[in-house]
Amino acid sequence: MAQRRYLIPILVLILTLILVSGCNSRIDSSVATLNARATEIAGGGGIVGTPLAMLTPEPTHPPNLYDLVTAGDTLVHAWGQIYGLPSGSEFTIWATQQQVSDFIIQTLQVGGWEDTVKGGSVSIGAGQLRLDVAIIDAASNSGSGTFTCQPTLDGMGRLKLNPMGAQFGSLQIPNGLTGALGDAAQTALAGAKNETLSKVSLKVISLENETMEVSGTVK
Repeated sequence: MAQRRYLIPILVLILTLILVSGCNSRIDSSVATLNARATEIAGGGGIVGTPLAMLTPEPTHPPNLYDLVTAGDTLVHAWGQIYGLPSGSEFTIWATQQQVSDFIIQTLQVGGWEDTVKGGSVSIGAGQLRLDVAIIDAASNSGSGTFTCQPTLDGMGRLKLNPMGAQFGSLQIPNGLTGALGDAAQTALAGAKNETLSKVSLKVISLENETMEVSGTVK
């Protein structure tokens, strides 16, 4: 009887060790499986999502950017959108010299010079804007001429054209034509032909490499 009393606890201990050993085997197997999977993902590029260090930052643009160079929009539409912005809004326009040319010629023709101004083009560079126009003069002669200006800004953000001359040779240009050319150029740069009508304060004017850039704030 004494031997049986000692034998039962020993058998219980042996069974317990066997069960624990089996559980540990399953735990060890699960851990090994997880470790293997983690190694596989790390080595094979299977990480879900993109690490922050690998994200490419999005390019930043000025607020209310009208990139006509890329979008192919018109300058008249851009100025129309800007003049509709709330007061204090910042804006920037990028435009090609062809887009500026189209705007100026259309402004002249819509403004009553359609019988005089028959076409033209704008050249932009070195901080200057040169307008070449084909006209019919007061004596019904056909010819061409140029108007050149070098726009600058004063401390209040007001635009000054600084005309550098107009050349029309022997053509008899109608009264008011050179003034109209200046008004059209100012409208292209500031959205209006004079400071009284302007709804913007400019901060930057750049006329380089056949591209016009203007930026400022809506009044």
